[in-house]
Amino acid sequence: MSHVVISDPSAISSRFSNKHTLGQNGEDLEEIIEREFSPEDEVDFATLVENNSSGLDFSLIEKFLHRIPIREADLIRLYYKDKMKQEQIAKLFRITQAAVSYRLHRGIKRIQFLRTIPELDRSEFDADIGPKFSAQDQEILWRMYETTCQSEIAKQMRLTQGRVRHRFFRALGKIKELIAGEINEKYTKLMILQKHGVHLDESNKESQEMLENAKKELDTAESELYTAIKASKYGKYYTVFFAISDKHFNILHEVSLPQFQDRGDAQILAVE
Repeated sequence: MSHVVISDPSAISSRFSNKHTLGQNGEDLEEIIEREFSPEDEVDFATLVENNSSGLDFSLIEKFLHRIPIREADLIRLYYKDKMKQEQIAKLFRITQAAVSYRLHRGIKRIQFLRTIPELDRSEFDADIGPKFSAQDQEILWRMYETTCQSEIAKQMRLTQGRVRHRFFRALGKIKELIAGEINEKYTKLMILQKHGVHLDESNKESQEMLENAKKELDTAESELYTAIKASKYGKYYTVFFAISDKHFNILHEVSLPQFQDRGDAQILAVE
């Protein structure tokens, strides 16, 4: 006769493959969402160049040029695609080599960030977000995607920066709640299975069969939760706005100083 007892939450999974690890180590639903939808690590383009003897593959950055300031996009094309030296570019625009270097650096930092987040479509965004958020919050989120700048949004929408910031973070929290609502049933099922892990008499053939069945049930629950997470229509929005909130406010915004515009716009300063 086999014996089944309530045991440690990882009793089943510890005996088998832990390839998914969703919900392991006491993770709650919010922690799983943050881990699964956190943005990718930024890749330093200097490292890419060093690892590629033929130079940087321009296609890695070209599709992001429409999201950064026009002058920076021009300089990046000349430097990385046309292989012009910084000194040549400086003479072309009648600015200093230091100004060229600065603008290249700022442009690449913006692109490094953009490569970590999904590109959003406005019509799809409105269809997904519109029914769940107020018109004001919806507009704040979209403008944050476009500019990453609280002060610019506040100016455009005639709001205070404090209100923009508050509404943005509240909306970010709500997006997480929407994801949790989509996957809560699968998460609960997995947690129940993990909580009621089993220890069996492994010398008993019947026990072995029960253990195998328990393992299959746990693996299925993990797979279903993973699939549900990846299928969330709100996941990409969480990735975008979490990335902005995580040390990337103002990364796409710059302040133009009119007195320098007659010098090739070289001294436009980005807000850090």
